[in-house]
Amino acid sequence: MNELGGRRRVRRSGPSSRSISMPTYHVVFTAPVPDRILAKAEAEDARRARSWILSQSWYDRRRIDWTAKRTVVPESGQSPVRHEAVLELNCENSPSPATGSLALQVAISARQNDDPLEKARRVLDLPRTGRPKRRVLNPDSLWDRGSFSTIRSSGVIGPMPPKWPEGRMLTGYSSHLGSYGQGGVGLSGWQCNRGSWIVLPLTGSDGWIWLTREQIEPAQDFRSLKAVIDQRILGVHPDQLADFTPWEHRYAGHDQILDMPDFGNEKATIERFDANEAGFVLEAANGLTRWRFAMGDDLPRPIWAGSREPRLLAEGESLAEAFLLAHDCYLDV
Repeated sequence: MNELGGRRRVRRSGPSSRSISMPTYHVVFTAPVPDRILAKAEAEDARRARSWILSQSWYDRRRIDWTAKRTVVPESGQSPVRHEAVLELNCENSPSPATGSLALQVAISARQNDDPLEKARRVLDLPRTGRPKRRVLNPDSLWDRGSFSTIRSSGVIGPMPPKWPEGRMLTGYSSHLGSYGQGGVGLSGWQCNRGSWIVLPLTGSDGWIWLTREQIEPAQDFRSLKAVIDQRILGVHPDQLADFTPWEHRYAGHDQILDMPDFGNEKATIERFDANEAGFVLEAANGLTRWRFAMGDDLPRPIWAGSREPRLLAEGESLAEAFLLAHDCYLDV
């Protein structure tokens, strides 16, 4: 096991470990503590009240109206995928604080044409605005058959009800599902309770989906908490390793990266599942550790390695309608 909770990494060299010069920004989001959190903060003592306010502010951060600012900092060797965020709470030393303020800060290294504020929002899972982009299917092409594969296996149960995953334990994940007889098509699947599988029949899905590991460490006095965040694309073609560091890389002739966790050992329960036409979020937690799978127009994607075309859904395709349930992960397409 490595420090990320996954399998060991096999890497001697490679594009993803090269030193790439990128400007580093210190990004700070500030906001008053929402009244809805303060209203429930009454506790036996001031420390417990701060614990409640701090934890609820972190887990409810997507609903807080933040003000953001950024400053360029000297070259710091900041990783493009691993970050340490700090949430600070300033409130009166009382079992029932009437007011309080929050400051959420993180250092971000941004590539050219990458807005550091938008990247900070991605890393911290704050609201973002993705511009919908779609491609037009070519009806005359033998190869352009859409983004999704048709599953022909008898093990398919049917379409997945929208909130079916929530409350179930995540016990497995694979981005290597689906076979047409001579190879795979790279569909994604999440096993729940060591039984049925949630299946996303998106071809080459590892290049569409990001996975974030979030480890929370509150300070002893509950005036701040640290979040250690690792956010990466699931997989990428070797020619784009310099731009996208993946969780897993198994191409012949290239150094392997084997950082995907064994979710059977993580014992994480799915607490959040949302899907719309353009993307989805599946988040599972065990204590202070959270894993978040996400896809959307607001998240960068590698281009297709063969055609060099952008990786876009086609007009009329909907991710929310694509999720299926299956008895097992042995799928024919």
